[in-house]
This record gives sequence, structure tokens and C-alpha cells, in this order.
Amino acid sequence: MRADTAEVEVPVKLDDLVPVKLPDDARAILPEEVILERGARSALPAAVKRHIGGAPLVVGDPDTLAAAGPLDLPHRLLDLGPHPHADDATVARVRAARGDTPGYVAVGSGTINDLCKRAAELDGVPFVALGTAASMNGYASGIAAILSDGLKTTVPSRPARAVILDTDILAAAPARLAQAGLGDLLSKPVSDSDWWLADQLEGTGYSALPGRVVDRAVDAAAAAASGLAARAPAAHGRLGEALTLSGVAMVVAGSSAPASGGEHLLSHLWDMEAIAAGRETRLHGAQVGVTTLISAALYAALVELEAPDLTAPPPWPEEAARIRREFGGLAEAILPQAKRKHARAGDRLDILRDRWEELRARLAGRAIPSPESLRATLKAAGAPSTLADLGESRVNAARVFRLARDIRDRVTVLDVAFEVGLLPGGIEAVLDRAGV
Repeated sequence: MRADTAEVEVPVKLDDLVPVKLPDDARAILPEEVILERGARSALPAAVKRHIGGAPLVVGDPDTLAAAGPLDLPHRLLDLGPHPHADDATVARVRAARGDTPGYVAVGSGTINDLCKRAAELDGVPFVALGTAASMNGYASGIAAILSDGLKTTVPSRPARAVILDTDILAAAPARLAQAGLGDLLSKPVSDSDWWLADQLEGTGYSALPGRVVDRAVDAAAAAASGLAARAPAAHGRLGEALTLSGVAMVVAGSSAPASGGEHLLSHLWDMEAIAAGRETRLHGAQVGVTTLISAALYAALVELEAPDLTAPPPWPEEAARIRREFGGLAEAILPQAKRKHARAGDRLDILRDRWEELRARLAGRAIPSPESLRATLKAAGAPSTLADLGESRVNAARVFRLARDIRDRVTVLDVAFEVGLLPGGIEAVLDRAGV
């Protein structure tokens, strides 16, 4: 959407959205079409004909199917029922329901999109996404977030051949969904800094190109935050555009790193523990909005830290015993991730010892937003900005803050904060600084 006012909207295709020239290998993976406009729903039949060619399996849940309304195309329907989870068992259920249909249509947002994306990847068939909420950045991304053996993981999965986002449908979605999308989107500055920091410490690779793909759209979506609360289709279109480009940025990077760092690990651990206990999960993006404030506060504290207290972690057998004690039934899935990262701790400590002043200065130059500025944007949209807004206790949040680094073999600000001695002793001070 390239309108200068909230009253006028212009149809948008993928090539219109992306502000930079994309590498050929990324362009080959990305959706061939992204149709973002008022009334885009009417483009679904033609998109299915172009990209699937026959009657697809339409996958949704009662809420998403009701939001989309009647679909003017021949299809087989799979209603997954209320509150489905993106896990291995549900992926298998989706695949079993496809039968001889030539592809999938995902009618929904995060969970439905991930399920169809993963099923389509495993089956080697195309799918088309009809988004029903601007609630997450996975529409155009090349990964699916799937719960496997209790561990929330991201697995390579080609995005939809066509993504259709009707801004009237997006604006009519429950307000909490767009608020979650905004929360997810606002994590970009801290997650991108985690990616940069991991490259400095482990040479994992970093590129500024994904940021150039999405930065301007993120700023526009943040500026339109108050329009989300007013259900303005144009504001939801700006959010949908930014979330789509966030997915494009992940494809360009070849991983979720530009949009998923330590702040996402806290949210993933909340989800893993809720599912293991048989509780309903909260909206991922709503959690990420709050945990982004925590990461922003953690970065501010790191920049101020003049003399790091570098201490080698305990030997692996001690760490493994701690993880088994802390995580219980989830431990066996987490241990391989934590062990690989633990094995590289000595090398990271050497770099932190030798380059701390340089790293501090360069982090300061990244101009990571303050928790206060991020909170103002969340509040403008009516989005959760405190633990209380999530229904989360401070005590449990502090525990999750202490443990979340263990669940993924990816270096983030959480690891660095432990390795320079800021955590775990500073957990309460960081939460205070975050204002959560």
C-alpha cells in the first residue's frame, strides 16, 4: 500500500512492496504474488487456478473460516476445530486430509499458515494463503514454526505461491490479533542486533540487506499504530505490508535471525511449557511485544557495562544436570541445543575479553529503541506492554528470562548478558528498566 492518506488505498503486488533488488536465489523462493488491498479476497479463485490448478484442500479453524466467508471455488474442507496447534501431529493430520487434491489453501494466520506451509513442503505441492489477520510475519517467510517432541523449532518450508491479504478482513479481525502482529514486528531492531552480535562472536554471517527490505515499512506501520485500534483498513494494510516484508527479509537472510532473537526465545519457552502442561498458549506476538521491551532494556544495560565480569560456564555435566532439573520433561529436547552452544562458550569469552569496548561502542551506534519508545507504540495500538497485560506473574517471567537461552543453539543477547556477568544477578533490575 503506497497511499499517503488513510482514506486512499492502492493495490499492492510483491514487486511493489520490496524497496530493494533481491538476490535471484531469494526471489526464486518467495511468493510469486502478494495481493494486498481492499477486496483482495475476490482474487482467491484466480490465484488458486494459476498456482494450484484444481480443487485444493482448504484448511482453517472455525474463527478463520468465518472471517473469510464463503469461498467461491471448488475445494475440499478441513476444519481443524478450535485452537489448533502447529505441531507434528497436526501437520500429519493436514497431510492425511489432502488425499488426491493438488495443493492447499491456508485460511488463517500464524498456526494455519505454518501447518499448510509445512505440509505443502513435505508433500511437494503448492499452497495459497488467504490471510485473516495481520498477526505474524510468516506469510512470506521460508520457515514454519512447528512444535516437535516438545521443542518449538523452525524448519525450512517454502512460502505460499500467492499471499492474499484483504485489508477489510484484516481490519475486522479481533483487535488482539493485529496487536500481536505489531508486537512481533517491533522486535526487529533487537533481533537484528542479536544477529549482528552472533556474527561478531561466532562468525555466523550478517547482512544489512534484510534490514533495508523491511525498515521503512516497519516505521510506517509503527506510525499507523493508532489506526489499528480504530480498525482502519489502511493501517492494517501498512501492518500487513511490514509483516510480509519481514518474512521476505528472513528469506533474504536464509534464516529467521533478522526477526527472531532472544525476545522470541522467552515467548517460545512460555509456549512450550503451556503446551506441555495442557494449557492454552497466548498469542505469540503479544508475548514478543513485551519481551522486546526486556531485550531493549538488556541492550541498554550492556551498553552501559564498562567492566564485564567474564566467567566461564560450569562444566557441561553440571550444566546438563541443571537443565534436567529446571526443565523436567522438556529437558531431553533442549539438551542437544544447549550442549552445542556450551561447547563454543570459551571462544566467545575470548572475543568478549579482547573486544568488549569495541562491541559496546558499536552496539551503542545501532541506536536500539528504548523500552519507553517501544511501549508508546504498543500502547497507541492498545497492545499488551506489561506482564500483567499478558496475565503473567513477575516471578515466573523472571524464571523464564533466566532459562530461555538454553532452548536454542543460537547466540543472542541473553547469552552475552550471562557471559559478561550481567545476568542472572541483574534480572530484576532489567525487568524494572523494561517497565514490564
